[in-house]
Amino acid sequence: MTSTHTHPGSDDPQVAEAMAAEYETLSPACRADADRLRSFLAPDFHEFGASGREIFFEGTAERVAAGTDPEGEPIGVEDMRGVRLADGLVMLKYTANIDGRWSHRTSLWRRAAPGRRQMFHNQGTPTRR
Repeated sequence: MTSTHTHPGSDDPQVAEAMAAEYETLSPACRADADRLRSFLAPDFHEFGASGREIFFEGTAERVAAGTDPEGEPIGVEDMRGVRLADGLVMLKYTANIDGRWSHRTSLWRRAAPGRRQMFHNQGTPTRR
């Protein structure tokens, strides 16, 4: 599956940086490497998953890595867009296709250091395609 990179808002460097980080976290190579994925998650990371489960930082990177083939298909992405909510704080929205299951996604990214973003919240809502 290929990703469709649409970038409304990416003329803002903070939004573009958050989008690049989001795409990285969706790549099989990153998802299969717990240390690499963990570096993108804030210690207070929280997710309401499309599965309905509530997910926290502890153990998330390891669970994702255990279930990811680094040579597998990337997560499909459509209509990614973003907005800077405040200096250092970006919200992204897009539609994801994971193994034929579609979900609307929203993530919140904050600046952890110059040139480095961490996701502290993600929401996945199942949708039909």
